[in-house]
Amino acid sequence: MSPPRVPTDVEAIRRVCADYIEAWLDGDVDRMRRCLHPQLAKRRVKDSGGTLHEVPTEDMIADVLGGPKRGVGRDFEIVVFDVARDVATAKVLSEPFVDYLHLARVEDGWVIVNAIYERRRADVSRGR
Repeated sequence: MSPPRVPTDVEAIRRVCADYIEAWLDGDVDRMRRCLHPQLAKRRVKDSGGTLHEVPTEDMIADVLGGPKRGVGRDFEIVVFDVARDVATAKVLSEPFVDYLHLARVEDGWVIVNAIYERRRADVSRGR
């Protein structure tokens, strides 16, 4: 019997990115908490003047507490752009959003520490 397979960093990063979008779609708070650093910095450009809209970790959790998202497609694509020793950059392209993510390896594995995103659908407001 062969030893259990240890996922590569790229596989682990892809899993965290999938957890991020699937937890949001499914309303899975525990899964969302596992993939986000407590000091997550998530932002989007709010207007042409460059005003930033910030979404702290607890706001992400509050949105997920609202339950599964309805009327939102479940297809998504993940691209891992680069992995250094303990930091990485990836993109999650879903129906409602495009998220560019910075991840860091911490004691418990990879987590998302920074995100910048934009809506791909004008009718998506906090997932509803």
